[in-house]
Amino acid sequence: MNVPAPAVYNSRFLKADRRAVIKAEGSQLWRTTFEQQVRLDDIFILPGATVQAGTAGPGGQLLVLPIVGGALLTTAQETDRPLVPGCLYAIPAVDARAFTLANPFGKETVNVLLIQAPVPAAASAAVQEYQLPLTTKNMLVAPESGALPARVGLYDSRVKGTIPAIGPTGLSLCYVINGSFEIEDRLVEHRDALLLWETPAIDFEALSETAILFYLEFSRDLAL
Repeated sequence: MNVPAPAVYNSRFLKADRRAVIKAEGSQLWRTTFEQQVRLDDIFILPGATVQAGTAGPGGQLLVLPIVGGALLTTAQETDRPLVPGCLYAIPAVDARAFTLANPFGKETVNVLLIQAPVPAAASAAVQEYQLPLTTKNMLVAPESGALPARVGLYDSRVKGTIPAIGPTGLSLCYVINGSFEIEDRLVEHRDALLLWETPAIDFEALSETAILFYLEFSRDLAL
């Protein structure tokens, strides 16, 4: 009897409790860093505070995903641009070297995720906004324009899904914003990150209600 060969893939799994913690006046930041030029900064900004941010470290484009509340973005090109949940923002490299994020609320702490990854930069020199609404459950939603290889999904418990691989040079980043998932036989919980490559397809299952998964894919050639 012929026994099918097991799927061969490589991965790097980083638990949320192993992240570096950076505390500053008015904010706390939890940092996840992969060798493949990928960095996730999970920032909590206190009411009325402003934080300095930038792209020191891995190269690539900077993406901003508001999670809880909104923030005001100030770059060299524009001031106090509103960033709201349900959208993903791409900051041009020239502006991403130094910018600020401000919490405009008097009583609410806001949570913003900064994703630095080697994804192709937009041709425009302006900050790009992409809609990623969580209005449809149990599916990964991509930007309508398809310009960014990013998706986000809100899932009920025990819902399964499969993400096709993007090719032999593809890297796939899975980040759990809320709840927990089983991804390729790994338990990936709240704010854990899993990076996969040489993966034929990514199978996952939500293990909790209102589980939220952020997914980003890019080419390994851009990460070298």
